Parts: sequence; structure tokens; C-alpha cells
Amino acid sequence: MSKKWWTLGAVGCGTFMAALDAGIVNVGLPTLQRQFNTNLSHVSWVIESYFLVITCLLLPFGRISDGYGRKKIFGLGFLVFTLGSLLGGLSLNLLMLIVSRMIQAMGAAMLMANGPAIITASFPEKERGGALGLLAMAVSAGLISGPSIGGILIGTVGWRTIFLVNVPIGLIGSQLVYRYLRDDPPLKRRLGFDWKGSYLQCGFILCLIFACDPPLRFTTQPEYNKIIRLSLFALSIPLGIWFYKGESRHKAPIFDFSLLKNTTFWSANLSGLLHFIAYSSVFVLMPFFLETVKTYNPAQVGLLMSVVPLLILVVAPLSGRLSDRYGSVELCALGAGATFLTLFLMSGIIGPGIGEATSQTSIVFYLGLVGLGLGLFQSPNNNAIMSSVPKQKLGVASALLATLRNLSLVLGSAICTEIFAWQKEATSDFEVSLRVTFLVTSFFAIGAALTAIIKERGPHWKTGNDKGK
Repeated sequence: MSKKWWTLGAVGCGTFMAALDAGIVNVGLPTLQRQFNTNLSHVSWVIESYFLVITCLLLPFGRISDGYGRKKIFGLGFLVFTLGSLLGGLSLNLLMLIVSRMIQAMGAAMLMANGPAIITASFPEKERGGALGLLAMAVSAGLISGPSIGGILIGTVGWRTIFLVNVPIGLIGSQLVYRYLRDDPPLKRRLGFDWKGSYLQCGFILCLIFACDPPLRFTTQPEYNKIIRLSLFALSIPLGIWFYKGESRHKAPIFDFSLLKNTTFWSANLSGLLHFIAYSSVFVLMPFFLETVKTYNPAQVGLLMSVVPLLILVVAPLSGRLSDRYGSVELCALGAGATFLTLFLMSGIIGPGIGEATSQTSIVFYLGLVGLGLGLFQSPNNNAIMSSVPKQKLGVASALLATLRNLSLVLGSAICTEIFAWQKEATSDFEVSLRVTFLVTSFFAIGAALTAIIKERGPHWKTGNDKGK
């Protein structure tokens, strides 16, 4: 088998492990709460600390990888993640578990910041979309299998195994990396690391995340929470400006803002941001609808929600291969259009909409259409982004891709929950509030479709990293 396919296997192993871990740990929260005799707010930090560390470290690790070698950082990511998993499985108290999760998150950031970059550098342009589609398939496989594997392990062996299961996967993945990933060509000179920019982007991201969706409510008084949120939003503005000015002058910035002069790069990233904000309404609110209105049990909810990653699993590799041949513009617009159509239908503007009378078949249809939209959109859009940057900046582009995906889910969650809560307070009707939220967020999908068509057409990008090979 060709070395590039072993490379894809190594990257896919890391991607699958990270996706699997998210689903497994989410399922285990009630068990961890009982095990450590704590409340939900405290045990939720097992999830929140992991998410915050990953989001803050993606861009720095992307920059480090560009300067010091993607193979080194990606391989180290496997080892760090495996160490964090081992410590998590051996944790004696909640604090030790949270620290272990933060170590896991450091490793996951190294993996996520490099995965698409390594694939882009390893595959020729005519095969790149298909390879990125297979990578999306690995994510979906992890998301689908995570809850079920977690439930089985917790029920039969115990909660520690949901962390220890990563150890053999991580060891196998690290061996694949060091055996099959090609060494990065040495740089003529290294320009150092922008520590100030790294701290500023961390501060900016943390302010934005805590303002949108605080992991732990600051006080029991809602009016104080609003003041604190607004203050954090206000603080994020000067931090963002300071970060931009500093990066514009630094010789080796954490993020090179000159990339935004590339139409394909900025429009594809913006399109992805808007599309994931639209998807967040389904991701956040549908489980509540299924449990509250339809009165399904958690197992049924998990099974129904797995329809989305199942469709991505099937569609993403196909759309990736099609983008290699025909380009990403039409596929991305079609995918975002499918998401818009789904949210529009669920809002009830056309047809019955979502509600208590909605059959299980209709729910599967709606969720399947969402998965179809994401599958059509994700691989071609990632292909366009990664093919539009020079080789020496692939790590930064890959890291930004993952960072924006995380931030879009945070922003989308905040937007949809605020709209839903506002409508619920005004109408006291769950179904009406849900439909209004789906209607409003559907317009983000329209925005994603419109920004998708701004990209340069065709499978070959003028500023692509194949240029000059």
C-alpha cells in the first residue's frame, strides 16, 4: 500500500480517537457525578476544560508545526493524548481527572491542528478532496460509536475504561506516525515564536467563549451574569484589535492575516463559520425536543441523533472526490442549501414543521437531510481552504479551520439558546419557540451558501500549495 495511504491511516487514527473520546466522556458524566459525589456544575468541567484548552492551543500549535515540523508535533500529540488518557483512567478525584483532561486536550490540539495539513501535503491535488472526505468519515465514525461504546464500557467494566480505551489506540497511532509520515523539509531559518500573540489570542478566545456560553454560571443572579457577559464582550474587542496589530508587525505571527487577502481562503472559512452556526440549532435543541416533547429515553435520542454523523460518514468521502474533479463551489452551496431547506421545513413556514405530532420517520428525514447538507459541504469546503494556502502555512490554516469550527459551535449555541429562551418567555410554548429558532438560524445557512459561491471556481486554486512543485 502506498505511503500516503498509511499517512491517511495515521491521521485518521488520531481523528477517530479524538471524536470517540468526546462521545464516550459525554455519556459518562452522570456516572462521574455519582463516583465523585459532586454536582453537575463541577463535573461539567471534565468536558469544559477539555474544550477550552483545545480551542486556545490550536493556533499556537499550528504555528509551531509550520516552524518545527508537523510530523514531530503530530506524533507528540499522540503521546500526550495517550498520557492524559492513562492519567484519566487512574484518577483518584475530580481535580486529578480535570487536570488529566487538560493534558488530553493539549495532545488533541496538536492532532487537530495538523491533521488536514498533513493530508494536504501528502496527497496530490486531484486526490486531496477524497482524502479529506475520508478524514471526515473517521470523525463521523468516532461520533457514532462513542456513545454506544461508552455505555457498554461503563456498564460492563467501569468508568475508568472510557479513558483507558484510548491508550492502545494512541500507541498504535504513534507507531504509524513515526513509521510512515514523511519528515518535514528543514526550514532555512526559524523566526522564533510569538508568545505575546499567543497569550492575546488565548485571552480573546476565552473572553468570547465565556461571554457566549460560560461553562459555570458566575453568580446566581441573572442580572449580574448579563453585566459580566457584556463586560467580557467589551474586553474581547480591544484584545482582538491588539492581537491584530501585533500579528501584522511580527515576523512569525501566530496567525498570518495576509492569508485573508486570499478570496478563497476567507470566503470558505466564513462560509464554514456560518454553516456550523446554523447547524448548532439542531445540535443543541433537537435532543431537548426529543426528550421533552416526544418523551424519548436517552438511548432513543442518541440513536436518532446518530443519523447526522451516519449520513456524513456516507456522503463526505463522495463529495470530497467530486470536489477534486469539479471544485467546491456548487457542492458547498448545495450542502448549505440543504441545511437551509431542513431548518425552513422544521420551522413550519412550509409544511407541518416540527412538533409533538411529528412522526419518527419525519424526524429521521429531517436529521438525515441535515447530515446530507453537512456531508456535501464539509469536505469540499475544507479542500478549498487547505488548497488555497502555500505549503509553509498549512499548519496555521489547519489550526484556524479547527478553531473556527469550535467557535462557531459556541456562537451558534449561544444564539439559538438566546432566541429560544426569548421566545419561550414571550409565548410559553416550546414548539413555537423551537420553530422560530429554526427559522432565524436558517438564514445563517443562506449566508453560508452565498459566501460559498465567492470562492474561485474549479478544482485548481490559483494560490494553491501545489504551485511551484
